[in-house]
Amino acid sequence: MRATLAVAAREIAERKLVLLGAFLVGLLPLAMPLIPTLTAAQARDARLLCALLLWLTLAVALPIVLGATIMVSDITQKRFAFYLSRPLPAISIWAGKVLATLLISASGALLACAPVFFIEGKDAFFSSRGLLPLETALVLTFLGILLLSLLSHTVSSMARLRSAWIVLDFLLAAFFAVAIALSLRSLFLAGFWDLYEMKRSPQWLLWWLAAPVIATLLAASYVQVADGRTDARRSHGALSATLWGLLALLALPFAGLAWWVNAATPRNITLLNGIQAAPRGTWVSLSGNLRARGSAAAGFLYDTATGRFIKRQILEGEAVAFSADGTRAVWLQGTAGFFEWRRAGVLRIGALDATEPGAIVSDVETNVWAPLALSPSGRRLAVLDGNTLAAYDLSDPSHPRQALAFRIEKTSRSFAFVDEDTIRLFPRAFNAMHRKDIAPKDLAIEEISLLSKKSVVSGGFDGETLPFLRLSADGRHLVGTRDKRLEVLDGRTGALLATLSSDLESPKLRFLSGDRMVVAGVADGRAALKIFLEGEKNRSIPSCFVDLGPAASVILGGEIAPGRVAVALNPFRRNDERSRRAWKLAFVDVATGAVSPGPDGLVPADRFAWWSSPTLPPAEAGSPASLLFLDADSHLVRLDPATGAQTTLLGRSK
Repeated sequence: MRATLAVAAREIAERKLVLLGAFLVGLLPLAMPLIPTLTAAQARDARLLCALLLWLTLAVALPIVLGATIMVSDITQKRFAFYLSRPLPAISIWAGKVLATLLISASGALLACAPVFFIEGKDAFFSSRGLLPLETALVLTFLGILLLSLLSHTVSSMARLRSAWIVLDFLLAAFFAVAIALSLRSLFLAGFWDLYEMKRSPQWLLWWLAAPVIATLLAASYVQVADGRTDARRSHGALSATLWGLLALLALPFAGLAWWVNAATPRNITLLNGIQAAPRGTWVSLSGNLRARGSAAAGFLYDTATGRFIKRQILEGEAVAFSADGTRAVWLQGTAGFFEWRRAGVLRIGALDATEPGAIVSDVETNVWAPLALSPSGRRLAVLDGNTLAAYDLSDPSHPRQALAFRIEKTSRSFAFVDEDTIRLFPRAFNAMHRKDIAPKDLAIEEISLLSKKSVVSGGFDGETLPFLRLSADGRHLVGTRDKRLEVLDGRTGALLATLSSDLESPKLRFLSGDRMVVAGVADGRAALKIFLEGEKNRSIPSCFVDLGPAASVILGGEIAPGRVAVALNPFRRNDERSRRAWKLAFVDVATGAVSPGPDGLVPADRFAWWSSPTLPPAEAGSPASLLFLDADSHLVRLDPATGAQTTLLGRSK
C-alpha cells in the first residue's frame, strides 16, 4: 500500500499545475455579475451553468488525456525502467498510476466548480434545479472518470506502441462491440431488466452495464504492466490477449443469455397477465412473464388443444384481432429501435388453421396502436390509423390489397365487421373524461359498405346518457353499461330493447345458447345472477333470479356446458395477492337457478377481454374458451365440466 501511494504521489506532484489551473479556471464564473447586460438573477444562473459546464468538461478531458499518457508515455519513452529498477511490485506501480489518474481527474473537476459551490451550496446545482442528487452525481462522475481513463489508456496503447496487434485489435473491437450491443438490445427488448426500476435508479443501470467492462480494462492494463514491462510489443500483446480473452468470456454468456431468453415458449411462462380467446376454436392470445428467465416478457398465440404456438413481440397497448371463425388472427408488431420500440407497426397475419401455424409478415405498416378488426371469415381486415379507416383484402397475406380508404371525422368510435362486406362504427365511451369532448358525429352508428364504398348513418345516441358499449358477436345487439344500468340495444339503430339491470354494481352480461341472456353483479354486498329469455314479451323482467351469497366483486364466465354458467365470487374489491387467492367458483343451472360449487381459486381466463375487444364472445355452450380459467398462481387451467378435473396447460415453474 505504501508503495502504491508513493507512485501516486510522484505522479500527482509532476502534474500539480493541472490542479492549480483547474482551480483558476473555476474562478471565471464568479465574474458573471460583472457583465452589464445581465440582471442579478440572470448572472446567478449564468454562473451556475458555467461552473457546471467546466465541471463536465474537465471530468471528460482530464481522464482522456491522463489515461492516454500516464502509463503509455513511460513505456514508449523507456522511462518505465525507473520504476522497475526500484524494489516495487508491478501491482503497486500499476495501482499507483491508476490512482493518480483518478485523483487528478476527480480533483480537477471538483476544483473547477469549488468556488461557485462554496458560495451557492450543493442545492444550487442539484436538488433545486431538478437534476441528480449530489451523491448520485459524484458516484456517476467517479465511474465515468474511471471508465474514460481506462478506455483512453487502452486505445492509446494500441495506437502508440506500434505493434502488428493493432489490425487484430480493430477487428476484435468491432466484433465484440456488435456482439455485446446486440445481446443487450435483445435482452432489453425482451424486458429482461426492469426498465422502470432503472429509470428511478440510473446509477444502478450504469453500474451493471459498466462494471464488467471496467473490470476487464483494469485486468488488461495490469497484465500489460506486469508482463509487458519495458518491451513495447510485449506490452501491447499482453494487453490485447487479456482484453479480448476476458471480453470473450463476457460476450459469450451475454449472447447465450439473450438466446435463452428469446427461445422461450409458452410453457416457460410462470406468470400469465393477459389472455384473449378466439371467438371460436382453441386458440388464445396470451402474454406473461418468464420469472425463471430474468422476468422477461413474452407473448404468444397458443393452441390450447395441441400446444402449437406462434410467438409475437409484446408492446404496451398491442392487441390481437381474431376472425369470428377463429381461423385467422392479425396483430401489429412494433419495429425495434436500438433499445426501444418505435410507434410504427408492421401487420402480422397468423393462419391458425394451417398444418404448421405461423405468422406472415405483410407490407402494411401503420401506427402500432391502431385498432384492427377481421371479417367473419378472416378474408378482410379493417385498420383505423388516425382519421383514416382502411380495409384490405387478405387473399395474398404478404401483400394485402387495399379495398377501401375512408376518412372519418373522429376516432373515438369502435368498429367491427358485421358481415364480409360491412363495417359498423359505434361509440364506446369509457368515463366522464371521454364524454367531455364528444361531438354529435361521435354518437352516431355508421355502416360502411366495402362494395359501394359509401357510409350510412343508421342510428345514434344521446351524449348525456351514452353508456359503455360492446357489440354482440352476431352484430344484432349493442350492450350498454353505465353505473348500475345495463341495457340491450338494437345493434344497427341503437334503439333501446330492454333494461336488464338498474340495481347491480358493475353489471356484466353474456349471451347464451337458446336465445338466453344472463347478467351478474353485486347489490348490497351480495352477488346476484339474472337470467333472461330473449323471446319473452317483457325482456326487462328476468325469468329467474339467483342469489349467489356475500361478495364484493363478481366475474361472469362462459357457458361451460349447455345451460351451465360459471361465476367467480370474491369478498374483496381490489386485485391483489390476497384477493387472487380468495376467488370462489360457482356453476349455475340457468334453467332451474340451482347453484353448485366449483373448485376454489379459479377465475375465468378472459376476465379482461372486455378491454381488448369491443365485441362480446359468441353464444356457444361448451366452447373451448369457456373452459379456460386462471388459478391463484396465474396458471392457465382447463376445467372438465363433467368431472371438475383440472388440467394445467401453462404456468408451471420451469
